[in-house]
Amino acid sequence: MTENKDQKKLQEKELSGLRKLAKRRWFYPALYLCVASLILTGVLLFQLRGADQAKNQEEQNRVVFNQNKPSSPLTAGEEVFQWPAAKADTQVVQPFYDAKGTTEEQQAALVNYNNTFVQNTGINIGAKDDQSFTVTAALSGTVTEAKKDNLLGYTVTLKHANGVESLYQSLASIDVKMGQEVKQGDTIGTAGTEAFNKPMGIHAHFEIRKNGIPVDPVVYMDKAASDIKTVTVGAQSTTAPVASEKTKTNQGGSSTQTPAPAPGKTDQSKSNTGGSSTGQGSQNSGN
Repeated sequence: MTENKDQKKLQEKELSGLRKLAKRRWFYPALYLCVASLILTGVLLFQLRGADQAKNQEEQNRVVFNQNKPSSPLTAGEEVFQWPAAKADTQVVQPFYDAKGTTEEQQAALVNYNNTFVQNTGINIGAKDDQSFTVTAALSGTVTEAKKDNLLGYTVTLKHANGVESLYQSLASIDVKMGQEVKQGDTIGTAGTEAFNKPMGIHAHFEIRKNGIPVDPVVYMDKAASDIKTVTVGAQSTTAPVASEKTKTNQGGSSTQTPAPAPGKTDQSKSNTGGSSTGQGSQNSGN
């Protein structure tokens, strides 16, 4: 009972204090300001939240838009050239003839056929154990040539995008036919020998060409066909198969020229297709 009386007295005291406070002149203006401040704070918080939501929605829309935009070739997963041999222990046994290479590098890239030095327009790949190996497509493409050549062995040409082709020669056998769509890594054939380059033994000759002009395959390994820019005969003088009046076409479809001076000797009266006068030999369009 005593506790109840004390509580009632306390409540009456508090109510009495509020009544006295409410009678003061500044009470209601202060109460109004407090309420107005709470309302204004609520409005500001709502606006800020709306702005954040709009910003988030804009970011989401931007992400969706970027996902729907056409990707660049590389982003879209464009294939890059891969090593055209299934066997792991294969290597370049004869390099591409580079006009900017050293004399030693250029001499190493010459093929001696019938006492004629011919520039190698691709790379020759061989196994370390000198055995045959499976030759695979370096890039997906369409077979535009698949035949047996008297000098070059079985040959296969694949057409790719951007005017790029890949050539596979000195094959003992082939597993593709004209018009066939080939995927990267598919079997093209097996490495063999060729009459054009007998000293090389069992190997596969591999070329990459842009608009018919050979480029160094090693340079474009792990790169896409679109990375091969326009190549001109003037810019790649020694990598382009330039015919001349002295060019003779053999039965296998390859072209050889009249015997050039041996490497290291100079013929002042003649200049080879690469624009050099060192007698390095002329370029062969078949190998």
